[in-house]
Amino acid sequence: MRMLLLYVFCLCLLGVECNTFLNLNGEWRISNTDKKYNISGDVPGGIYTALIKNNIIGDPFYRDNDIKYRWIAWENWTYSRNIYIEHDVLEEERVVLVAEGLDTVSTIYMNGQAVVRTDNMFVTYTIDVTNIIQKQGFYSIDIAFQSALNAANNLANKSYIPSHSTPSYNGFPNVNFLRKMQYSFSWDWGPAFPSQGIWKNIYIQIIKTPIIQNISVLPHKVNGNWSVDVEVNFETSDGKVDGIIEFLVQDLKLLKKQISGLSVTNKVIKHTVDIPPNFPLDVWWPNGYGNQTLYNLTVIFLCQNTSGISVKSRRFGFRTVELVEDPVSNNASHGLTFYYKINDVPIFLKGSNWIPSDMFLERITPERTRRFLQSAVEVHVNAMRMNGVGIYEEDYFYDLTDELGIMIIQDFMFSDAVYPVTNVFLNSVKTEITQQMKRLKHRPSIIAWALNNENEELIKLNWFQLKNISRFEKDYVTLYIDTVRPIMLAEDDTRPWIPSSPSNGVSVEKDQGWFANNSALETVGDIHFYDYTSDLWNVSNFPTPRFAAEFGLQSWCNFETIEPVFEDSDFDYWSNMSFHRQHHPLGNLELIMEAVVHMKLPNSTDVKQRFKDLIYVTQINQAMGIRTEVEHYRRYQNELNKDGKGITMGALYWQLVDVWQAPTWSSIDYDINWKMLHYYARHFLSPKLISPYLDGDILNIFMVTDEVPSIEERHPETQQLYFKQMKSSDIYQKFPLHQYVDIMNKMKETIFGTVIMEMYNWSSFTPIKTWNIPYQLDKTSGLIFKKAVAEVLNEAACFDQRNCFLYFYINAYKSPPVSTSWLTLNYFIESQSFIPKAKVVVTDVTAQSQTQFTVTLATDNIAPFVWVNAYKISGRFSDNGFLMKDPLLSLTFTSWQPVDLDIFKKSLTVKSFMDIYY
Repeated sequence: MRMLLLYVFCLCLLGVECNTFLNLNGEWRISNTDKKYNISGDVPGGIYTALIKNNIIGDPFYRDNDIKYRWIAWENWTYSRNIYIEHDVLEEERVVLVAEGLDTVSTIYMNGQAVVRTDNMFVTYTIDVTNIIQKQGFYSIDIAFQSALNAANNLANKSYIPSHSTPSYNGFPNVNFLRKMQYSFSWDWGPAFPSQGIWKNIYIQIIKTPIIQNISVLPHKVNGNWSVDVEVNFETSDGKVDGIIEFLVQDLKLLKKQISGLSVTNKVIKHTVDIPPNFPLDVWWPNGYGNQTLYNLTVIFLCQNTSGISVKSRRFGFRTVELVEDPVSNNASHGLTFYYKINDVPIFLKGSNWIPSDMFLERITPERTRRFLQSAVEVHVNAMRMNGVGIYEEDYFYDLTDELGIMIIQDFMFSDAVYPVTNVFLNSVKTEITQQMKRLKHRPSIIAWALNNENEELIKLNWFQLKNISRFEKDYVTLYIDTVRPIMLAEDDTRPWIPSSPSNGVSVEKDQGWFANNSALETVGDIHFYDYTSDLWNVSNFPTPRFAAEFGLQSWCNFETIEPVFEDSDFDYWSNMSFHRQHHPLGNLELIMEAVVHMKLPNSTDVKQRFKDLIYVTQINQAMGIRTEVEHYRRYQNELNKDGKGITMGALYWQLVDVWQAPTWSSIDYDINWKMLHYYARHFLSPKLISPYLDGDILNIFMVTDEVPSIEERHPETQQLYFKQMKSSDIYQKFPLHQYVDIMNKMKETIFGTVIMEMYNWSSFTPIKTWNIPYQLDKTSGLIFKKAVAEVLNEAACFDQRNCFLYFYINAYKSPPVSTSWLTLNYFIESQSFIPKAKVVVTDVTAQSQTQFTVTLATDNIAPFVWVNAYKISGRFSDNGFLMKDPLLSLTFTSWQPVDLDIFKKSLTVKSFMDIYY
């Protein structure tokens, strides 16, 4: 066996190859039907970026260019190139053209002969062209795309499904008839740019000996023992696979031999690699719970009687996942739990929802994606929903979520629409789901599948006023339950799934014909919650669900992000261009109405300055509203109301990123600038959270923890036992988190700690009263303090609660504290007349490295919502939008790339809340 591996290794070094690979990525010619445009364009790529490159159009995002450039989407564009085949194709060879992603409806021609018609953006097409490519020489390839708008409208005209569009979206109807990125026709957070093009790799293979085209890897744990199911798919010249195949789990030094001299005619080989019992492997954990240990499984195929080899690897992780839907009490009306267990540990999923980070997929790079996902884990995100409005992401995206420990609830790409169930459509979907399941199921970060986004609710509540609704209910079952679900279950029996999001969960809905009686029910399943008319700084206006899979508030993107795509006349909140950018119906008005409940509007007479200040105000409102909502959900993870509500185990706000510069629900804008919400997420998603809130006239303080407690937080007797066990262990110096958890669980000890609560008035840096609040916590969340506000005010001798606020922190062992919070005791707007105008300035900036800087601030008064900005410097501060209650404060700024110190200094500006009033 070692000799075989050495032989294969040497062949790889020598470049021995029996097959030919011809990469077709690069420059292609692109023309429209009447040949008015005949340009070069990059592959992978799309028509809009090709037109930009050739200076035919400008920035598609500038002002209302999304309207002006609509002519592009109505054209048919053809991608063309010539290729050269260096030798005659032998009789035993087979030639295939592989297109990993074509957007979307096209016909491929080789030497003028049509070889295939495509209709699915999410499918890899493998076309046998042996009958065309036979001799050495030049060959032409033309991929003639049809306008997605025309293709969709043609299908809609033949269907009983009515067209639907929302005028404020400035988009197009009927995208549901195409297996295409659904938001390309516009959404309430994005413009309409229905692209055409070759958006993934394209190449030719001349196959003489079998090639491993794909391997699927799926770990299992049965009766405490691990195994890895492997499926190997081949491309061959004659349909036969003869040779020797090896399965190597490199990091575990496991080698399993499967085939020797065996002929396989269906081009698929399945094998199970059994991990020996008690084998010392490490499991994969989500962010915040342990290491993200990953292993490589390599399949090596050596052709029989030839020197041809084929090698392919997959990186995977060992972890178990379970969706627990059990009765919460003996009262059946209280419903069922809905929470995920990873490696038998219940996990509160905290994070956001993901959409692609650009309208034009070719502009999304691995580095851009890394910055967004790194930004997520830096604020303690451990989970995201991959929403069905976008795409099945690129492999590098899932590489990053595997590495960073971000759990993914993966939607299939169906969202907010009624879809056709013609044979052509269903067959295309079957291919799509099969391919994507095989591609993705080895990913440890993917913890669940969801059949669609909001389509069950759409039909049940009849959002589009459909007639003969029973017909559409039947179609829904045909598509998702009868078509998608069987493929999903056949490919993966290790993960849970949900029929839709939101839903009442599988255990309830299978008894209700897959349509929940009430998809917003708080005692089962997951919910989506949006409310733009209530006060969302008030916890009484939120539901208390089992799992909040989607919720959000809008804000405008940062000014420097919108600045390049507006002209001077547009910098007015009430300008036509401002409303054009806002796709959510009445969105700009709602943002103002939400804000005026809590703060006076900016009053600058300079229209541009007032626009900047209103951006700031909308970001404050978004940050405070989502903070209030997420903390509400986290507090309830161990609470059950008398009506059965509670045991909330997930909070995923909408949305993490943007596709363009606009007012949206995102916490990071298009230019990767963090909004105030994202800075607040660092606090409200913190592993240790102090969560104060007012319930009427009662002050409540909850403590929430996701972390294994530090030894200082344990009872003194526990500390002694801990050190005794550690000293007798070979993991005294360093040990994995799961071993720490095992030890602490065996001790069955309560967590001890102290929250410091200070009361201030707005005019002094010195607290007027300090409380030490000891707590004992025997679960992940719990109430640690409850007292009437009047009593708290009386103890502090605060005679006007409008002039007082509370500040909280824990963990005096570290500076700065690991968790802080603050709370006014009335509506913030009522305190504004007591808040002095502060002069917050930068007093010192030092460079720790080319990408890290220390910024020192000084203030002459307490200042709420202090916002520090590094203009046009891409990076993030250690905190922002904060309450500055001390005269001096130091922050750290980390840039994404090296920055000169002097340039960084000049970029800095600071504003605080009272600066928006003149």
